[in-house]
Amino acid sequence: MKVLSLVNLTKKQREKIESISNIDLQVVSPKQVTPEDLDGVEVLYDWSNTLKDAVVKSETLNWIQVVRAGVDALPLPELNNKGVILTNGSGANAINIAEQTLAYMLMFVRRMNLTARHQDAREWKHDEGYDEVYNKTVMIVGVGHIGTLIAKYAKALGMKTIGVRHSDKPAEYIDEMIPMSELSNRINEVHFVINALPDTDETLGIFNKDLFDAMSKKAYYINIGRGKTTNMDDLVEALNDEAIAGAALDVTTPEPLPSDSPLWDMKNVIITPHDAGASVHYEERAFDIFKRNLKSYVENGEVVENVVNYSLGY
Repeated sequence: MKVLSLVNLTKKQREKIESISNIDLQVVSPKQVTPEDLDGVEVLYDWSNTLKDAVVKSETLNWIQVVRAGVDALPLPELNNKGVILTNGSGANAINIAEQTLAYMLMFVRRMNLTARHQDAREWKHDEGYDEVYNKTVMIVGVGHIGTLIAKYAKALGMKTIGVRHSDKPAEYIDEMIPMSELSNRINEVHFVINALPDTDETLGIFNKDLFDAMSKKAYYINIGRGKTTNMDDLVEALNDEAIAGAALDVTTPEPLPSDSPLWDMKNVIITPHDAGASVHYEERAFDIFKRNLKSYVENGEVVENVVNYSLGY
């Protein structure tokens, strides 16, 4: 079985892959890969747009495992039509994203978003409204690996958690799970709204003026999902009108956020350069997912972890 990895595996990782029987492993840098490298490949580890046409035409490719959680850059309709199995790295970045989300919430209640600006200005200054996350309610919109871990951390700090997803299927650390259809009716109850949604046709611009107007004026909006899920103009309007207390944005649209965006100058806004998913441990965790899936694929003919639902786009 020919496996092509676009990830520069360590010696130890190569040995782990090659220890699985009947594996012919080839490792090529995504900057150097060519369509010819895909010849005879059954399993592709990670993605490069250079291979798009070759992937669509391939008669041997059966499974693609991407390193990142998002798969919106891949030709999903074509892969679905070909019956290619697609799995992602969902969960590999859950710890670091959950930690950064927690940092946003703590910064807001402890006014550290303002303190950082005071430090830059060399000002020893106290601000009004120092608060705590204890006993606050957080709503997590899009409960998957990341959302579940955010809820775990929030519960450890004495917070109440409300989860939102297509089904109302319960999840660990979520006090109450509600369907997406109830989002607008319940969003006014919470202190923090965490957007952990993927980028799909259904989620495009879902956070808009209507939702921001429905939020409590004391609530903060945090987006660690995808930028396109937020109507940026509506968000700016909500912040200017003080319809919400503030926002933390790890993702925007477009990216990078233009230097003339009014968001940069807003004291109640925290902007990070889409780095919540970055961690020195990420590649290792993503590889472990691939290794487990590959072992299952070889031994049982199927993968069971992080299988993408083409109809949902994640």
